[in-house]
Amino acid sequence: MILSKRSFNILFALFITSILPSPYLLYEQTPSTVPIAKNNSTLTNISVIPYPEFIDKKNSTVTISNGFRIISKQNLTEDLQLALHRYSKYISLLTGISVTINQTFLSPRNKLIIDCPSIISKIDKYPKLGEDESYKLNITKTGSYLYSLSLTGIIRGLSTFVQLIEQHESSNTFYIPLVNIIDRPRFMWRGLLLDVSRHWMPVPVIERTLNTMELSKFNVLHLHLSDDQGFRVESIKYNLLHDRKDFFTQKDIKYLVEYARQRRIRIIPEFDIPGHTTSWFVGYPELASQSGPYQLATRWGVMKPTMDPTKENTYIFLDKFFREMTKLFPDPYFHIGGDEVEGSQWTQSPTIQQFINEHNLKNNHGLQAYFNKRIQKLLKKYGKIMIGWEEILDEIHENQTIDKDVVIQTWLRQQATANAVKNGYQVIVSNGYYLNRLLSSINYYKVDPILRNNLYLPREQQQNNILGGEACVWSEYIAANSVDSRIWPHALAIAERLWSPSSITNENFLYERLFRMNHLFDKMQTGVTHISLYKSQLQNFILDPKKKLDLLQPLIILADVCEPCGPQERSKIYTYSANTPLTTFTDVLQSESELIWKLGKLPINDELSYRDIFQTWSINHLHLRELFDNVEKTKNQKIWGQDIEQLSLNLANTGQIGLRILDYNSKKILNSDKNNTMNSWTLSYWICYHKTLLRQLENQVKEVRLAAVRPVLRLLNSIQIIP
Repeated sequence: MILSKRSFNILFALFITSILPSPYLLYEQTPSTVPIAKNNSTLTNISVIPYPEFIDKKNSTVTISNGFRIISKQNLTEDLQLALHRYSKYISLLTGISVTINQTFLSPRNKLIIDCPSIISKIDKYPKLGEDESYKLNITKTGSYLYSLSLTGIIRGLSTFVQLIEQHESSNTFYIPLVNIIDRPRFMWRGLLLDVSRHWMPVPVIERTLNTMELSKFNVLHLHLSDDQGFRVESIKYNLLHDRKDFFTQKDIKYLVEYARQRRIRIIPEFDIPGHTTSWFVGYPELASQSGPYQLATRWGVMKPTMDPTKENTYIFLDKFFREMTKLFPDPYFHIGGDEVEGSQWTQSPTIQQFINEHNLKNNHGLQAYFNKRIQKLLKKYGKIMIGWEEILDEIHENQTIDKDVVIQTWLRQQATANAVKNGYQVIVSNGYYLNRLLSSINYYKVDPILRNNLYLPREQQQNNILGGEACVWSEYIAANSVDSRIWPHALAIAERLWSPSSITNENFLYERLFRMNHLFDKMQTGVTHISLYKSQLQNFILDPKKKLDLLQPLIILADVCEPCGPQERSKIYTYSANTPLTTFTDVLQSESELIWKLGKLPINDELSYRDIFQTWSINHLHLRELFDNVEKTKNQKIWGQDIEQLSLNLANTGQIGLRILDYNSKKILNSDKNNTMNSWTLSYWICYHKTLLRQLENQVKEVRLAAVRPVLRLLNSIQIIP
C-alpha cells in the first residue's frame, strides 16, 4: 500500500526532531504525530528534480571531500550494496573524490549514513504498485542522514542526494546545502513507454533509459513490444513470431527485468491486439481475419490486418502465448493494447459479420468487447491484471462489460479519463504526455492527470482511480541514435508533475533544474549519448576531413539555436519508412534549445549581451560558407537531410533583425542606412513587417524550427508604440 497519512505524519515527526545532536539516533526515538507543515517550495530553491514535498533549507553548507563515506546502519543486502555502489560512483564522477562504503560509524562529518530498518532479506522482492517510496534526508554539519522504511525509499533519497552536490564557482571544491527534506510521490504510477517495435531499441538503450529513469524517480518502464513493423521478444513456443534479427532473447528480458528491479522500476510488457498485428501474421497468417501471406509493414499509420476474434484457435494460440510471456514478466500488470482497430477486415468478412449477429454483438465495437473480455479471462488465469488503451471501453454493451479491475490508459481524448473514472475503472493518463511530438517541456509540465481533466468527482474517487501517468515515446521518427534526446530532458517535466505537489508550477525554476539534470546524466555516465556525442554527430555532416575542425564550431552555433519538428511536420515533407535512416541534421538536434531558454532570461535592457549574440549569428554564415561551396554539395545535402544552407542564411537574417531592433531601442532609427525606405515607415508597420519576417524565418526550412527567432521576437514585442 502507498504510505498512509498517519505513517507520513510519523515520518514527519522524525524529521522535526532531526535537530538532535546525533541525528542518526533520532530514528530510535518514540515518534509522535504532528501536523504536516505547508510546503515551502516557493521559498527554497534547490536544484533537485522532481522537487521534494517538504524542504527546510538552512543558510549554510557542508563540504564534501576526498574519503567521503557511505555508511549503512544495517547489514548490507545485495540490493542495497549494488545501489550504494551505483551512487558512490555517481558521487565520484560528479566531484572527482574517492567514496568508500562500510558499516563503521566514524566521527568525521564527511559521510552519508543510511538507515533502513526494514531491510532484512538478502534480496528485495519485485517492486509493487503503491509500495512505500518515501524518505527523509537530513544534511547537517555533522554529516548527512538518509532514512526510509524501504529500499525503494532509500534509492529515491539517493537520487535526491546526488543532485544536491554543488561546486564552488571560485574553486574545485564541492558542497551540499544544509537541508531537511521529507518526500513522497504524489502518484504511485510514474511511467515511461518506449516503443521498440517501429524502430528497434537494443539492450544498451534500455539499460541507459533505466539508469536515467531511476535518477528521475520514474518507477514503470512500459515496453511496446509488438506492432505492424516488428515483434521484438523471442517466443520459444511460437518461434516464427519474433523478428529474425532485432529482438530481445528471453535471456535479455530476464536480465532487463532484474536490471530494472535493482533500480526499483517495474517493467510492463505490451503486446498490441487485435489490431497493430501484422507482425504476428507473417509467421502465423491463420490468426488474421483475412488470408495471407503477410509481410512486415514499413510505413506508419493504422493498418488493416487484424486478428480474427471469432476463431476458437485464436484464443488457444493466445492462451499458450500468454502462458509463456507471463512467466518472463513478473509484474502483475499486462498490457494488451487494443487501440486503433481499423475494422475493415471484420466488416468485409461474411463469417465475422454472421458471428456478430449470432452473438448479438451489434457491431465491430461489440466484437472487440467480446474479444477483450475473453483476453481478460485468459490473463486472470495467469494472475495478471489487464491494461488496455482507452478504446477498449468504446461502446461496450452491458453483456460484454469488462471487469472493473482492468486498467485504462488514456491517450486520445481528455474526456476518456473522466469517463473511465466515473465508470469505476483505474486510469493511467498519457493524454498530453507524448514526448515524440517534441513539444516544449512546459507544455508537458502543464498537464496534470487530475486538474487538467476537469474531473468533477469526489476527490477521494479521483485519488483512488487515477493511478498516475506515463510519458510515451513512439518511435516512427526516433531510432536508437536519437532516442536519448527525444526522452531527455522533456521527460523530467513529466517526472516532476507525477511526483511533486501540484503547487510546484514555476516555469523558470523548472527549466533551471531540468537542463542542469540533463548535464548531470552525462557527467554521471548513465550511458545516454545525446550530449556526449552531439559534437561528433554534427561533425559527420562535414565531409571534407581537412575542414572538420574549422567548420565544426560555426555548425554548432547553428545547431544550438535549432530544434527538431515533431511527426506531424515530418510526415508532410518526406515519405518515411522503417528503412529510412534517421541520421539527418534534425535527428541530431537537442529536443529543446538550452541556449534559447537562457536568452529568454536575459533582461530586455541588456543591450551588450544581446548585441554580442546577434552579431555572432549575423556573421556565422560567412564562417560556414565553405561547407556550402563544396563541389559535392548535392551529396552533402543528401546526408544533411534538411537545407542547412538556408537555415544558416536564416540565422544570419535573424541576427541582423535583432541588431536592427537594438539600434531602434538605443537610437530610435528604423534602419541604420539613412537612404533605406524603411525609415519612412510607421513604427507599427515596421514592427508588423519584422514579426511576419521572423515567423517565416522560423519555419521556412522543413523539419527544423529556427528557435533563434524567439528571443528576437521577445525584444520586438517589448517595443512600446506611443500614440
